[in-house]
Amino acid sequence: MQPLVSIAMCTYNGERFLKEQLNSLINQTYKNLEIIICDDGSTDKTIDIIKEYQNNDSRIKLYQNETNLGFIKNFEKAISLTKGEYIALSDQDDIWKLHKIESFVANIGANTLIYSNALLIDASSNELNKDLIRGTNNLCKGGCNRALLLNNFISGNTMMFHKKLLKHILPIPKTISYHDIWIGFVASTLGEITYTQEAMIYYRRYEEQVTHANKVKHTNFLKKQKFKENELIHLYNIRANDLECFFNLPILQNQDTKKIIKDLIWHFRNHQKLYFNTSLYKILHTYKNDIFASIKTKKRNKLIRKYAIGLKLRKMAFFKL
Repeated sequence: MQPLVSIAMCTYNGERFLKEQLNSLINQTYKNLEIIICDDGSTDKTIDIIKEYQNNDSRIKLYQNETNLGFIKNFEKAISLTKGEYIALSDQDDIWKLHKIESFVANIGANTLIYSNALLIDASSNELNKDLIRGTNNLCKGGCNRALLLNNFISGNTMMFHKKLLKHILPIPKTISYHDIWIGFVASTLGEITYTQEAMIYYRRYEEQVTHANKVKHTNFLKKQKFKENELIHLYNIRANDLECFFNLPILQNQDTKKIIKDLIWHFRNHQKLYFNTSLYKILHTYKNDIFASIKTKKRNKLIRKYAIGLKLRKMAFFKL
């Protein structure tokens, strides 16, 4: 018998694209599904749309939050309500390929998590001829938790993971920036992860998209643009918060990895006092094939230098580094 797969979906004022996504979920070629939907206080027609689909498909279960939890804690709630052998996460505005779950179940094997790339679409569901990851980065597999220390290559809407992760990922730390980087780190620490060669979802990019806007802010400082001191401080604090969550993960036992994380945390907390962190530069260079595994090879040395630079040197360079 096919194992039960739980789809944990979060909604909030998603009436604009919700039907397209729900259609792609209920029409999956893999049929042994439950679709857990946690709504975070929608005031538009989101609930009406879900109930309409629920009336025609008993696999859909709707939970309405009494207060707004925010997207991370809402996903935590949805995940906690699942009963399947595997759990897949769903946003409200994407479109899944109809064989996504079938392919994931067939290919996950003994891995703790499987994910894929995503094809970008616009607000009208037109393909943009771009992908989410491979255009600028690499997909990684195996026990590759170090690759998630400075860069997230696993998007929550592209992943499916084994239920044995639940006791390690829940509750999701309050200070983590995104639930997907937390789940990916836990999965690649507990065991190994893998991916499919085929991109399994159409990932929607549009002006009002909150998650995309936030992620752009998280990565802008690595790009060639005018340097903004307050933004860099904010971003480094966020990065340090994520790393502290990783460091405190009970199943993380590798002492070399813990040492790397500890040094990274110190740098991000103290970079305002520094010109250049030679010690961090050496660490990043020594472990660059692990830490920057998701980054194209030709960019790695440049990133190592960029991360090791402190705020004082950036100021001396007239904010042009």
